[in-house]
Amino acid sequence: LDRIASAAAAGMICWASIFPFDLVRSKLYMKSFKSDVPPSTLDGILLAREMVVQRGWTSLYRGVGVTVARAGPVAAVIL
Repeated sequence: LDRIASAAAAGMICWASIFPFDLVRSKLYMKSFKSDVPPSTLDGILLAREMVVQRGWTSLYRGVGVTVARAGPVAAVIL
C-alpha cells in the first residue's frame, strides 16, 4: 500500500511540475499544423511569454487539475 501511495504521489508531483512545459509543447504542435516551418525552442519561449502577458500565469496551468487527478491513479496502477 505504501508503494502504491508513493507512486501516485510521484506521478501527481511530476505532472504538476512539468505541466506548463507540456501545455506549451502541445500548443506549438497544434500551430505547426498550420505552418510548413517546424517550431523552434524560441517559438516555445515566445508562446509562453505571450500566454502570460495576455492571460496571466494561470494560463500556463489551465487543465492541470484534471491532469494531476488522472496521474495519481494511473501511476499507482502502472506500478
